Amino acid sequence: MLLTRWPQGVRWLVAIGAGLALGQGLGLLHLPAAAMVGPMVAGAAVALAGGRLYVAPQLSQMGQGVAGCLIALNLDAGALRQTLAIWPVVLVFVALTFAVACLSGLAASRWTRLGREVTLWGFLPGMMGTIIALAHERGLDSRMIALIQILRLMLVIAAMVVVAAGISGPAPPPAHAGSPAIAVALAALGVAAARWLPRIPAAATLVPLSLATVLVLNGVALAVPGWLVALAFLAIGLQVGLRFTPDLLRQGLVALPGLCAACLLLIGLCGASGLALSRIAGVGVMTGMLATVPGSIDSIAILAIGAGADVAFVMTLQTVRLFAVVIFGPILASAIARWMDR
Repeated sequence: MLLTRWPQGVRWLVAIGAGLALGQGLGLLHLPAAAMVGPMVAGAAVALAGGRLYVAPQLSQMGQGVAGCLIALNLDAGALRQTLAIWPVVLVFVALTFAVACLSGLAASRWTRLGREVTLWGFLPGMMGTIIALAHERGLDSRMIALIQILRLMLVIAAMVVVAAGISGPAPPPAHAGSPAIAVALAALGVAAARWLPRIPAAATLVPLSLATVLVLNGVALAVPGWLVALAFLAIGLQVGLRFTPDLLRQGLVALPGLCAACLLLIGLCGASGLALSRIAGVGVMTGMLATVPGSIDSIAILAIGAGADVAFVMTLQTVRLFAVVIFGPILASAIARWMDR
């Protein structure tokens, strides 16, 4: 491998420098979520070249917390009330996305001959780290599930970036009025919540998001400057990309065509449901797609902000689905696998 014998410090410099540079370059092209996509691509390249680097969970959780604060800056009370007023529609499309994910998981099992339960878990549309940890606790092949989750996340982000670039304008600049100390403190609280309150799903994102939303709606000045956004998205992007290791890729190389086909099926079905949602709920096409597509909650939020979508609507559906999948997903995935085996 090209980078295996390089000192670890040099490998980190390559990963960080390439991630920031690529994110900046993609940003100049007005690519949505460029600050996250750049580090993610750079991290995957470094990992596949033998970089063998690992982002500490606390760093990526800090990034998720900052992303939560950035989301809160794009919310307003009126938009939240309008979204909650159509709660039956929200529940229907949350259930529809879950059903589509299960269907894609079953298709992946048929096309790759991997175990049904493994592929069902791989396509569960929840927080990637939470799903992998729960699968490991149940004694499943968490490495293969991680591969499917990472592959699905990268293809979803790539597809949404292409769609957003075609129908959306340039990303709005991050807010920077005031001191970023509050955002950093809230992100630190998110890290603590993820450590000490493990029953809260995606606590590193949802705790800062909830607290920041309360502050913003009550007129407290919350600042998320560009440099803080770049560092946060660098941690999130590298955390995803660096997990795409050569060993993990070799494990799933034979199954890769079938997995990619199942991911594309998932994206297509979710895109169709997103179009239907945009018509029923009266929101934009990009808003409907991002509300239904199964990516991680932080990456979808970043895409929603960058694409100028209705962040309140997208985050409401994504958050409801996140709680539903964490609570019911493992039970249903195991039950469906047992039923299909019989």
